[in-house]
Amino acid sequence: MFRPSALSDLKVLEYGDMVPGAYCARLLADAGADVVKVEPPAGDSARQTGPFPGNVKDADWSGLYLYLNANKRGITLDVAQDQDWAAFQKLTAQADILVLDHTAKEIDRLGLRRHDLEHLNASLIVTAITPFGLTGPKRDYIGDDLIAVSAGGMAHATPGIPDMIHDPEKEPPLRANAYVGDMLAGVQGAMAIMVAVLGRSLNGEGCEVDVSRQEAVSMVLPFELAHASHHEAKKREPTIFGAMPNAYLPCSDGYVVIMAVIDAHWKALMDLTGNPDWGEIEIFANAQERARNWDALEPLLLAWTMNHTGAEITRLAQGRGIPCFPAYTVGEMVESEHVKAREFMWQLEGPQGQKFKLPGYPVRMGATPWQLRRRAPKFGEHNAEVLAEWLK
Repeated sequence: MFRPSALSDLKVLEYGDMVPGAYCARLLADAGADVVKVEPPAGDSARQTGPFPGNVKDADWSGLYLYLNANKRGITLDVAQDQDWAAFQKLTAQADILVLDHTAKEIDRLGLRRHDLEHLNASLIVTAITPFGLTGPKRDYIGDDLIAVSAGGMAHATPGIPDMIHDPEKEPPLRANAYVGDMLAGVQGAMAIMVAVLGRSLNGEGCEVDVSRQEAVSMVLPFELAHASHHEAKKREPTIFGAMPNAYLPCSDGYVVIMAVIDAHWKALMDLTGNPDWGEIEIFANAQERARNWDALEPLLLAWTMNHTGAEITRLAQGRGIPCFPAYTVGEMVESEHVKAREFMWQLEGPQGQKFKLPGYPVRMGATPWQLRRRAPKFGEHNAEVLAEWLK
């Protein structure tokens, strides 16, 4: 039996595809909301994305789908059919929140804007997560995560660390190996929904939440945006942060991140490395000079880091108050002592008994802790249950 959670009294209807809307709704589900995921007859595209246990394709066992849709119930509706569209509208009438993940054009075509649905449910909070927002000249453009990080400026700002690129003007922009833009949009959507729920508790009225994936990406680039405002805009400037060392450094077993920008950290780092004579020379006098002369400084630091493991460097540096940590692989992170102690990962057993792990909830709620109430729904698993329960 599960204890009541923070959002147990909220009913959420999710209608979208792939990551942004699903992640937004997953955050609400993890906080206890009753989230019902509506899939078309073809299913959510995340079901086909994988990875799959044993590399055997199975729409119910895609790793991405399982992660995005844990703690939800799932139904299948073909909204192009009159009967299913009527059922969708009835579910909308009972929902507190409708999470949409389509283009603005498609949302308009389906009649799912707040003003279209107000007659069904005056207190409904309609959250639309779209590539470029519900307004503006590019509102009807379609796009995925790569387009979001490109349109938001993040791809050209990556990486922002010296030595990672050699010709900023000619090398292509880079995408992080994750759904960064889509996840950011999902987080912004979930936060905005909580504000809307609070507002509704005060005035009893629903509202429309308009989340642009482009803007969700751009809002995490304040330094780059300010720099572009005050300086000549360049394609990419790897030393844009202008303070070093704050970088990945090779070590004997991989990479370690060392941040010794402020004077106290730099002095502690020099003490750790044996107070070499070069630590006092003029070109390394402050963080800005060290950034300008990084080509000279990096090999001097590497002469020390390459003789130690990332764990050794971290222990020694953290012991002196220097921000430092190994650059984990995903596997190293999962198996690390700290992550295990916090019980962050949860484990599923695949159809052939294979065990694999997925991330839990990165927030610890004192009174209503996170619970894995159910795994992601199988295709159409809860049709009868949800329709009977919500439409009774």
